[in-house]
Amino acid sequence: MDETHQVVSPPRKRRRAKVACEPCRERKRKCDGQKPCATCVQLEYHCSYKDPTRAASAGVLNNTTLATTPATTPTQLAGGGGKRQQSLGAAGVDVRHHVQLLEANSGAAFVRNLGLHIDPSNAPRLHLFAWNTGERLARCLPGTLRSVTSMLTKPEMTRLALVYFDQVAPTYGCIDRDSFFKQLDSRWQAPWSNTTYDPVFCGVAALGLHFSERFPMAFEPDLVETAKTLLEQDSLVAPPSVDTVTGWVLRVAYLRMTSTPHATWLASCSLIHVAEAANIHIEAPLLTVFDSNPSETIDLDTQRRLWGLAQHFNIWASYDLGRSRITVSSASTTTKPVEPTVTDYTSQILALVPISEKLDPNKPLSVEDLETDLLQVLAETRNAPSVVMARVNLMLCIFRRLRAGGSHILHAHMDRIISVALKGLHASQAMIASYSPWHHAANIPFQVVCLLLAIDSQASLTHLGDAMDTLQRVRDTWDSPTMREAYSTAVLLIYLHQQRKENDARNLRNVLERYSTSAQYMPADPVTVNPETVGEATTQTRQDWTAASAAEVSWLGSLVSDMPALREIDVEEFLMQPA
Repeated sequence: MDETHQVVSPPRKRRRAKVACEPCRERKRKCDGQKPCATCVQLEYHCSYKDPTRAASAGVLNNTTLATTPATTPTQLAGGGGKRQQSLGAAGVDVRHHVQLLEANSGAAFVRNLGLHIDPSNAPRLHLFAWNTGERLARCLPGTLRSVTSMLTKPEMTRLALVYFDQVAPTYGCIDRDSFFKQLDSRWQAPWSNTTYDPVFCGVAALGLHFSERFPMAFEPDLVETAKTLLEQDSLVAPPSVDTVTGWVLRVAYLRMTSTPHATWLASCSLIHVAEAANIHIEAPLLTVFDSNPSETIDLDTQRRLWGLAQHFNIWASYDLGRSRITVSSASTTTKPVEPTVTDYTSQILALVPISEKLDPNKPLSVEDLETDLLQVLAETRNAPSVVMARVNLMLCIFRRLRAGGSHILHAHMDRIISVALKGLHASQAMIASYSPWHHAANIPFQVVCLLLAIDSQASLTHLGDAMDTLQRVRDTWDSPTMREAYSTAVLLIYLHQQRKENDARNLRNVLERYSTSAQYMPADPVTVNPETVGEATTQTRQDWTAASAAEVSWLGSLVSDMPALREIDVEEFLMQPA
């Protein structure tokens, strides 16, 4: 083509996204408007859009997808016309609000969001840090089935049972001690016969090993896998026996302390289904054609304990993972109270289940209801370490829910929240001293570190050293990859928090240096106090400070006098406050 006839195209303008996500808008970064945008994917930001009809990113937690979209209010949805259905599920549920509540219940999402708030480019990944003291078992052949009498002698089984009833049963009590030892005597008298009680023996022995042996015994994986195989076989019987339900409770308790969140959640779901099939969830007989096992009787208190523990395990595994919990429509409205005893704390643990149930994202719960529940939890005065831990865990969940909703009532209760959190640290230290590897011995100190960083006040940061000291002791006591990872993550969060505060302080200093009318207004060094003259510290310090900083007082006093809202401030008192 002749050069004279060439058409010169105008320079192409850079195309901009019509709508930028919130992280890119706040940080003035380029956004491509995708869902999620490339910048947020690269830097692992919490990608979300102000427009309620836009979709947001998803986070993955142990093969579980957690949507990270902000909540959408009914008012916003009402103005969307036909677009409203995009934010509502098939049952008319506000999906975005539901997902926000799932995130608020999850300690893992709380840690992730805390890291994004401190430093988005270096925030820890979405992960359940310090969920327990560490995985205990190596993988063994699936479907392993060995006789419990071939793995344990009667004296060994007796020793482990005594450990269980001394260490575990006071908190997770669902087995009658006398009946158990009668079963033990008869079982080892006829070692060749298999019974439906064998999974109970395996579960008790596994928990006894966990609380008495620092490292797993060679037969422990086979013991756990044998229990799993027997329980899965027995669960196919319609209806399962009470012994089968008891075996499942013991298995889930063991997994919660030694295994992964995913495996624990799956087992807790199976436990609920097996308990339903055994009619554990129904106290009064239905007297219908569905009541197919009227011959087996169970003590009412034991029945309530089994069902309450099943609820407890499934609720908290689902909350931590951000997954749905199993609900049984024909169950009693709430977990019924169990018979309290002097050395048994199970009744105290199960007394918290009704409040835990109300935190279900599928149930509407107002700020006032959350505050009432928070006050009830804060008012508890239990001293047993395991009960204190359960109380602190519930308090942390309610705190996350209120914080996610932007509630201002937390400020009024902050001192009590910190006080209860410190009790959790003391309970963890007691577990360390007695070598009691409860899952919360690791989980609570890590979550308290995150709580104190999230509160970010002088009162909270004062106790940060205590929380880190406890977490370090847990790491040293149960030296596992899980604990080393959790400790390193806590150190990272504190470091990022410190860096942010130093940057903020530097920025403030630069502003003051630039906009003060004279360099003499900025004191070069802080006033020092001679320890030998502590009795005269107040008068002498104020005199020294007055002589060195009179110009600064004059400048700041003039600034305050020009602002009506600040005229009540005592400038000298303000400047004399310790850094």
